[in-house]
Amino acid sequence: ADSVNINTADAETLSTQLSGIGERRAEAIIRYRDQHGPFRSPEDLMQVKGIGERVLEINHENIRVN
Repeated sequence: ADSVNINTADAETLSTQLSGIGERRAEAIIRYRDQHGPFRSPEDLMQVKGIGERVLEINHENIRVN
């Protein structure tokens, strides 16, 4: 799979390219980004409610922040 820039991807891209991320979580990622600014590392994703270590682990290779 292509890597996904979690700072620029839209909800559809996030939910289709990342495992365990559905539409609701994708929207939560975007809301978090809007409120707190860009993610500095893939690990920052765990600040988003509903996203835990497992989801991060599965997707780690596919996540970019720039």
